[in-house]
Amino acid sequence: MKGIAELEFIISVFVFITTISFVTFLIINNIPILHSASVSDGLKSRSYQYSELLLFDEGAPMNWENDPQSADRIGLSNGRRYFADKDKIDALASLCFDYQLAKEKLALQKEDIVIEVSYLDGAAVSGSSAAICKPPVTTQLRSQFQITRFGVLPLPAGTYVVKIKVTIIGD
Repeated sequence: MKGIAELEFIISVFVFITTISFVTFLIINNIPILHSASVSDGLKSRSYQYSELLLFDEGAPMNWENDPQSADRIGLSNGRRYFADKDKIDALASLCFDYQLAKEKLALQKEDIVIEVSYLDGAAVSGSSAAICKPPVTTQLRSQFQITRFGVLPLPAGTYVVKIKVTIIGD
């Protein structure tokens, strides 16, 4: 009987080690996939937050477009939800000539941001390009997420629907 007990012990140890090895390899193989999903979800969240901030917030102070250098917070709203202000769009475009300052005003740390504002037909609202704020050099290798919001832009010539695209580029 003693030999049978040792054989059962050896088989149970073998099954235990095999199970632990299988679970360990399964976890190790899924870590990159889970990390990638985590980074993607973080970028989605940040992109959504910035698009909401830009479209629904007036900024601080509310008339920051008069002196963009001293703005505490950037917002494109004219005070009503989904309504953008053309002067604030132009002020953000001028502020983004110094991208590092714009990044500081937008409270970005490691990420980069691309902000595009255009009419529904794709024509730029401010300047010759729809991209009013972007880093000097962009790469397609870094992970990124883009969200598109629609807003209303009241102008003297009429009221227009505009697309505001916010792309957050991860580190």
